[in-house]
Amino acid sequence: MQSEDPSWSPERTEALRLLADVYLGQEQIDKALILLRALARLAPEDAGVWRALGYASLRAGQAEEALVAADTLLGLDAAMPANAPVLLLRALALRALGRAAEAQDGLRRYLELSGA
Repeated sequence: MQSEDPSWSPERTEALRLLADVYLGQEQIDKALILLRALARLAPEDAGVWRALGYASLRAGQAEEALVAADTLLGLDAAMPANAPVLLLRALALRALGRAAEAQDGLRRYLELSGA
């Protein structure tokens, strides 16, 4: 899937993702989420955007959005063990949603793949 705006560039995506990181570092999570949600629409195949959106959503208490971001990220690139941290993000989102058994399975899989 390509960006809806043909003039959108990876450089613009990276610049706005860095700005979102600044907002997160300053605990301005709402501003970061606004940027990251827009970026997810503009650059739907950018794994870095989905990763950042997942972590920001989790920090904001938006566990369902974090789970969607993690699942989208795994769908973009299911390569393991490189994506093992995504399994941790997913497990944390599942736990926050009260889905303890699924969270425990995801955490177990993360630990196996990460060698922890």
